[in-house]
Amino acid sequence: RSIGATGYEPTRFPEEPIIEELVRFLREPGRAGEVPETVHDLLAARIDRLREPLKRTLQVAAVLGREFRLSVLEAVAPAAGVEGHLRELVTHELLREKDVLPEPVFSFTQALVQQVAYQSLLSKTRGELHARVAAALERLHTGRLEEVATELADHYARSPERDRAVRYLELAGDRAAGLFAHREAEAHYERALELLGPGGDGGTRAALMEKVGDAAYARGALATAQARWEEAAVLAAGEPRRLADLHRKIATACWAAGRREPALAHLEEGLATLGEDIENLQAARVYHELARIHFRLGEHRLATERARRALDLGQRLEAPDVVANACNTLGVAMARGGDLEGGAAHVARSLETALAHQLGAVASRAYTNLAVMYATLDQDRSERYCREGLALAEKIGDRLQQAWLYCVLAGGYCMIAGDYEEGVRAAEAAVELDEALGQKNHLPVPLIILAQIHQCRGDHAKSEGYYQRALAVAESVGEPQILVPCYEGLATLAIERDDAGEAEAWLARSRRVQQATGWTSDNFLILPFLC
Repeated sequence: RSIGATGYEPTRFPEEPIIEELVRFLREPGRAGEVPETVHDLLAARIDRLREPLKRTLQVAAVLGREFRLSVLEAVAPAAGVEGHLRELVTHELLREKDVLPEPVFSFTQALVQQVAYQSLLSKTRGELHARVAAALERLHTGRLEEVATELADHYARSPERDRAVRYLELAGDRAAGLFAHREAEAHYERALELLGPGGDGGTRAALMEKVGDAAYARGALATAQARWEEAAVLAAGEPRRLADLHRKIATACWAAGRREPALAHLEEGLATLGEDIENLQAARVYHELARIHFRLGEHRLATERARRALDLGQRLEAPDVVANACNTLGVAMARGGDLEGGAAHVARSLETALAHQLGAVASRAYTNLAVMYATLDQDRSERYCREGLALAEKIGDRLQQAWLYCVLAGGYCMIAGDYEEGVRAAEAAVELDEALGQKNHLPVPLIILAQIHQCRGDHAKSEGYYQRALAVAESVGEPQILVPCYEGLATLAIERDDAGEAEAWLARSRRVQQATGWTSDNFLILPFLC
């Protein structure tokens, strides 16, 4: 320390040796991300020469991170003079002041400075300090812990209280999921599972695995969702209601992937798990999922019966998600059966309920079905439903439903605007999404639309190729609304090349599907694809 004419002047440590050493080191191949020992030693020596109170303040600040608030540091290191220490560390160019309002915020001038200061602490001391930082954050954010859940998790994860890190990672995941940041939510839950370890509480593991599956499904990662839900189901074997709900979720992933039999088997297993305990939310959700799949398989009576049962139960339980979903499925069943206006009214109720309770995925499905239903009743209204639904699906990251809405948009471009090029682009976007997500139960829809567009434009070879691609998937799924357009499209192509025998063979297949469902070609022409 030197005293000159102006009084106290802080000692300035030379930067040149550190900079020169670092430049020389980084010129060597394969050194990215490493810190040379000489640079580390120079920085460590520089920090070690600080007065003890300054050194201690810098070390505690390093535990807070590259950037930190004065209020948090003072809560962790309540000794007098902390702010003065920080100002002095700024003059030493180890810290810089970033913000003053609403409160002072400081940061390390270099990441290396923070790293070396942090490493100068004993491992046990670091752990204790991280626990103190977390406790300080809890005090400073009482009543709004979700705002700092990630920070709390990071600090508790490096402290002896790792179980608290699991709790905060789950909270951080819940917050991210609520903001539709599905990948971020999934990452938080996965990290919580890592910290919990295989020997952790089984109930907590099951809950976290289920949430990983929920986040994965929300972003369209079907295989990941199914795998995590199946793991959770193993751990939930002693909890019938949770197990029933997991069977339902696994069924949704199986169905979206085009695996009909496993989907139905899981739903039946879900009901069997509940036994006589069916006056609950889990049973209502299973009944609805059965109704939705029965509708898609053309089993009108079963679909209507299960949808009404789910709706009645959902109303008694005051469960908006069940009511909204059941109204949707009941509405599409009514519309497919010929009552288009009555069906549209039920789906409109579904949309209203879903929007009122912020059920984004349910609302997206309702938008899709209303857009299809109003295509023949009110084309402007249909287009509005489609665009509002697509905006919502994109906002919440529902890629599964986006594919459906792209197809509705493609149909609108072709039938209403006569813009085949835009129709092709929208249908191709749906194909790309379906293939990326493995959503086989929808993939035939954009393929059929592309086949129909090319057929209208006279490119019969390309049209037949799309019909055959669609049919290969459609027959494995067994869904009437994608089988009939394939059969009849291929029949018309055969007629156009004067092959009456082949045309009749395709039409015979179509008639068998129509007889089995009780629906006619007109049903599928007016309402091509409902979900």
